[in-house]
Amino acid sequence: MIMMTAAWANPAPNILFIISDDHGWGDLPSNWDKTEVQMPRLDALANSGTRFTNYHTVPLCAPSRACLFTGQFTSENGMWRGPGGVPGQPGYKGIKRDVKMLSEYLSDAGYATGGFGKWHMGAQPGEFPNDRGFDEYRGFMGGSSPYWIKKQRSKILHNGKPDDAEGHTTELFTEWSANFIRENAAKKKPFFCYLSYNAVHGPIRTVKGKPASAPKEWVDKALGRGVSFLRSDYVAVLEHMDHNIGKLVDLLDELKIRDNTLIVFVSDNGGCTMTEGTAGGRFPGNNGPFSGGKATTYQGGISVPFLMNWQGQLPEGTVSDGQVMHADVFATLLDAAGIPLPKMNGKNPMRGMSLIPHMKSSGKAAIPERTMIFELWGNVGVRKGKYKLWGDVGRDFSPDWPALVAKLKESDLALFDLSKDVGEQNDLRTQLPEVYASLKKELIDHFANVNAEYPSAKTHPDLFAPYKNAPAPAAKKRRKTKSAPKVQDTKPAAAAGKGGRNNAFALMDQNGDGKVTLEELDGWFKKRAEKNPDKFTYKAGQALSLIHISEPTRHICLSRMPSSA
Repeated sequence: MIMMTAAWANPAPNILFIISDDHGWGDLPSNWDKTEVQMPRLDALANSGTRFTNYHTVPLCAPSRACLFTGQFTSENGMWRGPGGVPGQPGYKGIKRDVKMLSEYLSDAGYATGGFGKWHMGAQPGEFPNDRGFDEYRGFMGGSSPYWIKKQRSKILHNGKPDDAEGHTTELFTEWSANFIRENAAKKKPFFCYLSYNAVHGPIRTVKGKPASAPKEWVDKALGRGVSFLRSDYVAVLEHMDHNIGKLVDLLDELKIRDNTLIVFVSDNGGCTMTEGTAGGRFPGNNGPFSGGKATTYQGGISVPFLMNWQGQLPEGTVSDGQVMHADVFATLLDAAGIPLPKMNGKNPMRGMSLIPHMKSSGKAAIPERTMIFELWGNVGVRKGKYKLWGDVGRDFSPDWPALVAKLKESDLALFDLSKDVGEQNDLRTQLPEVYASLKKELIDHFANVNAEYPSAKTHPDLFAPYKNAPAPAAKKRRKTKSAPKVQDTKPAAAAGKGGRNNAFALMDQNGDGKVTLEELDGWFKKRAEKNPDKFTYKAGQALSLIHISEPTRHICLSRMPSSA
């Protein structure tokens, strides 16, 4: 049964929810005039709707999408990293099964629900889009995909089954969304169309000799107006996406349903920059005036383009600097659909608030000051008002929140005044000790009070039945590195058997505390050279060369140095 919304006089609106991938704040022209990207269709939507300049998300693809779809922080909904593992087992990363997703709420309210493009919120039984409220889903399940789809190498699934489509992902996802919109407009049934582009996620060409991810005509357009080769493919991918978004806006006009369609556009996380050793690779993204990028909780990782447009319902040309976040999208869409906002989602609170009153007032209705929590790979942060507390405490705690709490209590964090220092350069913790103490307490209290219970085979036997008799996954073979020296294991036999890397780590960890100090690492180099003088030479401080690695790209941590070091 379709509900009537309290916020709007018309029947429940259609929702077109568009998300880009790794699209930095500075590469929406209406946000930042220091970009080479031209996005006339998105700028038009921003100028005729509400553009939010102070939006906050999570700096990684899967967790940010999970927050958009659950209205919670990552520490609460279960998607604290990219999805993986078997539900009910240690290390599992996925949206908790007792947490209801946006698509499920809308489906229960009578919406036709269609998703097209990147999912990245789980690919185990019970985690597929069709298990989570979507009538139709056509796209790929993982974190990335080639832009040019070929049948023999396709990752595309249609309602869980292999799809034989060929073409460019941006065009395919747009076409499938258009078909879904036409079909349901003809039925006069409200729809929720979730269009999740992989633009501008890698692969992006930054060196000559490799194929471009954007169609040639769009690369040529960028190069023709002076865009450097380094940025040409990146710029072309974004502009090609903008063009395709315009096709859907034109379709809404053609079908005469534009006035009853709420359009939302947002990026999942900040852009990858050439100076950021991030999980998403090194691409010439533009995060505007902010520091950091994808996979960091600096503002460059969590500040992204965000706008809403509803022709005839929302005032035009509103630019809001209100402090908003991912969970607000969840709350706003439920409110627009006339669905009561829940206080809880699963065993943790719903964090978002509806932005409809704020937008209807042209940004004059105040947004209450709220605490926003960020955590990824040991990058933690809390934002409240103009102040932000940030630190990198090591990546070994998610989702062991009690251990993170203990670490936070002993860690020194940095305090920034974002009203004066958006680049997060000036640490004010000693100048503002009361603000520092208050925000640190809020951060610690949050993680201390998270209900971290995950569904298990005991509590949800039906969910985990598919895994009951499943064989353990085969161990992945490690690629042999020809240049890697062999390490002789001198420990007792009981300490061996975990692989060469772990054996080497045990040899380096001389005091057995599970950590390798610089002194221990340097000593290991020295002993190796003494035993094999014909093969190895030793220089004091040799170990220092191993620690200048960005934390998000490090697979085995030999040092506890923060990534900012």
